[in-house]
Amino acid sequence: MALAPDNSPWYRRFRMLLGIYLLAMAFGVREYYLAKQGAIVDPETAEWSRMAEVISQINPADADTEYLEAMEALKNGDSDAFVQHMETALDKNVKHNDVLLRTYAQHLFTTNADYRVVNSALQRWRLNHPFNNEPFEIPLGSGPTTPEGERALRRELDAVDWVLNYEFQPSDQANRGWRVLLYIRPATNIDIRDAVAAVSILALPPEMRGDFRVTCLNLEDCRRVPR
Repeated sequence: MALAPDNSPWYRRFRMLLGIYLLAMAFGVREYYLAKQGAIVDPETAEWSRMAEVISQINPADADTEYLEAMEALKNGDSDAFVQHMETALDKNVKHNDVLLRTYAQHLFTTNADYRVVNSALQRWRLNHPFNNEPFEIPLGSGPTTPEGERALRRELDAVDWVLNYEFQPSDQANRGWRVLLYIRPATNIDIRDAVAAVSILALPPEMRGDFRVTCLNLEDCRRVPR
């Protein structure tokens, strides 16, 4: 194969590298645009990993890049890196990415963070996206096993003033237990302990649920008190 002469135009000598660069840029711009537009890409897929890698090279300082890298870390089981990337994004005063804010609040709750930290994350999400209709998830274990149990659970959830609506999700094929999906009112003060106390009514024997309710000092220390 003959080499290009030394006096050939630069774009001929480097046309292969230029082609690779342009293809990479086209792919990166496409993925970055999709991320900005909120297009759904499953974090469990290879496409997410490619998107995170390319965007981190194109725009490493962007808060959305931190979110992509956080979800990649979570997929790989690195909870510490997930939190680090999320907190870096929040330090940049990110407000537009409702998925980032909600995901971070959900992760804090799932990993038993201090309830005040969870409350702060929830407030940040709802303050910046008051009309977002995505739910916040709370596990229910084995769930209500009787109609009486479901009525008791609904009564307690109806009494939580910041909960607009809710729905129950039974166990699924992913081996997740029962869950309650909470839809939060706009412009309201949230205390996640209220919801934990409400679902903890199922821990009381049925004969005690009419005379006692549950109150929580934090996300783990809950106790029954007379109504």
